[in-house]
Amino acid sequence: MLWFPDPCVVIEACLALLDEYEEVSGETLIPLWVRMGMDWGAQTVRRDDLIGHDVNLASRISDLADAGELMLSQATVEAAREAGASLEFDDMGPTLVKGIPDPVHVFRAVRDF
Repeated sequence: MLWFPDPCVVIEACLALLDEYEEVSGETLIPLWVRMGMDWGAQTVRRDDLIGHDVNLASRISDLADAGELMLSQATVEAAREAGASLEFDDMGPTLVKGIPDPVHVFRAVRDF
């Protein structure tokens, strides 16, 4: 779990990590299949951990990602756009996720190669 105060920085950091994992994976016989999910919102600090609805939602969104993908909530995409992100996102539409009663609008981050 990572936490950043800026949505653009965290998206770019996650995409860079995915690129690095893919590069290292290509150099070894053991693939590094990493998938990431992100939600932008409030969290509660308890000792040395972050907890709360948005933390749980990010975990559920990561379950939707395939290997090498970064999936984001609508709140994350909106925060990134408000912060001036020039990133692109594929709209995956509303999706049901475990433990969340209403569908969650999910996007996939588009990577520039």
